[in-house]
Amino acid sequence: MKCPFCGAIDTQVIDSRVSDEGSSIRRRRRCGGCDKRFTTYERPEVSFPTVVKRDGRRIEYERAK
Repeated sequence: MKCPFCGAIDTQVIDSRVSDEGSSIRRRRRCGGCDKRFTTYERPEVSFPTVVKRDGRRIEYERAK
């Protein structure tokens, strides 16, 4: 994770918790370069399969087909 303050890549996770809704994870991080703390939220990204046609188009997969 890149530090938003100094841009260093060396960050450490201090605390991880599931959010109140249960749909994301909240992480407190500490930068190894500038020693500042920041919070990140991780949410799952749902993507459905796509089919690539011969002409390069991408369409969503349809189970019924």
